Amino acid sequence: ESAKASSSSSSSNASNNALEAGSTVVVCTGPTCSQRGGKNALAHFQDLAPELGITVETMKCVSECAECGLGPNVEVRKKGDDGPFYPIKNGVKSEADVKKILGIE
Repeated sequence: ESAKASSSSSSSNASNNALEAGSTVVVCTGPTCSQRGGKNALAHFQDLAPELGITVETMKCVSECAECGLGPNVEVRKKGDDGPFYPIKNGVKSEADVKKILGIE
């Protein structure tokens, strides 16, 4: 129980948007997102997320193709969220974009 208290107090310094361990990001690997930089975003997530305890998954289209023109798209499933619909971040291309989603400053 004391471990929980110390971990929650240490996470209070993180930004409000930071994902906590146990969260998942789903990177779109559909053709439009891949061509617009989704492959790079996926590589950055795969490099950075696991050490934070965040799972990285892929899906051919995270938005039922409604947001393809805004891609690359990433679905953000915060720990404890039930779904079935999760927030989608658009235009995730760079390492800086990935760090922002992960809450790494």
